[in-house]
Amino acid sequence: MDKRYILILLIVAISGCINDNGNSSTSANQTIIKTSTVTPTAAFPVPEPLTVYVEIKGSMFNPLELKIVNGTTVKWTNADSVSYIMNVDDVQSPVLNKRDSWNHTFNKTGIFEYNSSNHPAMPHGKIIVEK
Repeated sequence: MDKRYILILLIVAISGCINDNGNSSTSANQTIIKTSTVTPTAAFPVPEPLTVYVEIKGSMFNPLELKIVNGTTVKWTNADSVSYIMNVDDVQSPVLNKRDSWNHTFNKTGIFEYNSSNHPAMPHGKIIVEK
């Protein structure tokens, strides 16, 4: 057998026994775990949602109370088969039939109650607007 051929076989055999760190390996099934020394950066700030949703279903508002920041839009969607008229912040919605939506943007801080004028016995909702 040619000496060059033996030398190549020997190099290939030896190279299969050395892992990424240059250390010789004793097991073909050995798992190598690399750890990182990179320091994580600070969390990326996520802005407050621009729109939040209230579902009207079963003569109830869900959620009944919201805590939002100034400038947030609240969107009411009727999931009932009966119609609703929303009252909030001295503003009244058009008639909301099934699957209809209406939204209102809160541009001042405070506590605002909302209700349905054509269902006065329905529990009133509350929106707390913070800075």
